[in-house]
Amino acid sequence: MKQPARDLLKRLGSRRSQAIGWRDMWAMVTKKGGKMLGESYSKSTEFNTWGAPVVLRVEVPLVPVEESECDWPDTDENRRRRHFCSHIEGYGSVCSCADPAPLIFNPARLPNSQVNDVPVAIIASNRPHYLYRMLRSLLSAHGANPDMITVFIDGYFEEPLEVTKLFGLRGIQHTPIGIKNARISQHYKASLTATFNIFPDTQYAIIVEEDLDVSPDFFSYFSQTKRLLEEDESIYCISAWNDQGYEHTSEDPSQLYRVETMPGLGWILRRSLYKEELEPKWPTPEKMWDWDMWMRLPEVRKGRECVVPDVSRTYHFGASGLNMNSYFQDVYFKKHSLNTIPYVEMRGIDSMKKENYEELVISLIKKATVLDHSKSPCEESFIPEKKGSTFVMYIKMEEPKDFGTWKQVAKCFKIWDLDARGYHNSMWRMHMKGSELLVIGVPNSDYSKFKPSNVTPIYLERPKEKIKSIIR
Repeated sequence: MKQPARDLLKRLGSRRSQAIGWRDMWAMVTKKGGKMLGESYSKSTEFNTWGAPVVLRVEVPLVPVEESECDWPDTDENRRRRHFCSHIEGYGSVCSCADPAPLIFNPARLPNSQVNDVPVAIIASNRPHYLYRMLRSLLSAHGANPDMITVFIDGYFEEPLEVTKLFGLRGIQHTPIGIKNARISQHYKASLTATFNIFPDTQYAIIVEEDLDVSPDFFSYFSQTKRLLEEDESIYCISAWNDQGYEHTSEDPSQLYRVETMPGLGWILRRSLYKEELEPKWPTPEKMWDWDMWMRLPEVRKGRECVVPDVSRTYHFGASGLNMNSYFQDVYFKKHSLNTIPYVEMRGIDSMKKENYEELVISLIKKATVLDHSKSPCEESFIPEKKGSTFVMYIKMEEPKDFGTWKQVAKCFKIWDLDARGYHNSMWRMHMKGSELLVIGVPNSDYSKFKPSNVTPIYLERPKEKIKSIIR
């Protein structure tokens, strides 16, 4: 348990919160804004065993129903609120009598919106507090259209559906199919199929997970970039998420990239791609595959690329899930950047088209300053303090899947290093110390020809102690 949680429990009256350890058993009953009613604790005697069961009995003073009801005005919004608050707790000021949290946000309209009639599929499970946070964020974004939003819930869970109804949105539950990764994969398939069935005339759908915040210009971003899907068949998807877009590696909210890896985490999908290619070949329930990893397979992607922003338009806040825990969230997601500017005019949209992008990248490489390859990328001085510059570095990459050096460089840069993501033609783009940086894999990348003959590509080995621990 992290220290902030222990301190909070102490403020609520706990006398044991600072001592709770691994596999200890603990229970406490307290009243919000009142005193602690009781606490019980049992310490685990050994690391691999649980503490003895605890039994806690307390008397809880009840409040008459008449005193617990709020005198809210009789509006559709408050009727939904009253229904929700009559049997669900734990949502902050939603149920406050004096100052209830708004449920209708009336965000600014988007002039000439290209996504006002594009359905939005919210992929949800049984994490209702995540869903509540996500929906508040989404419904506040400029150009949000509640009529086009559907929440798809994997299972017949009451609370996520009640959260959905609280905001007056459409919620659909379905019977889970498969287990673990396969279950999630089938949930996505069912949700996408249902979305295109509910909106038979739509040619696109926006997909967002329940554990994401969205930027104020989330819909504006897609409205500006959607036409790329219509004008360039080499574009696989448009995503709001940049895998390498951390606070220290992204800075231009108007900038776009092309990447070979499918990022997900807020993206727009073509109906034709789904109905003609993805849906017929979607992994079956017995296959324990991640749907997004499957979509990244060469035989599925077929050489197409996704367009992503330099500064992400979504932020992953979920710290619990099948493939997630609080440590993983803190290390790899907490310091991701999220655009906060209400309206950003995306620049160079046409330069994201295949041929144009090659011209752009080549021009960047030609004008870039080659970094000092005698230094290690892990050294603080490796990237000079020259804001507004363009730098290039060359790393060893013998073949398409030779990401060994890149993952070590990524570790030095404190960005995603578990696998290779966010690259185009074995080249990565990002911002470091106020300058643009290109990292080119040699000799695999076609851009290797621009490497000066006197420059030796950087090669970094994986630390030996980590190799040993994996072998064990």
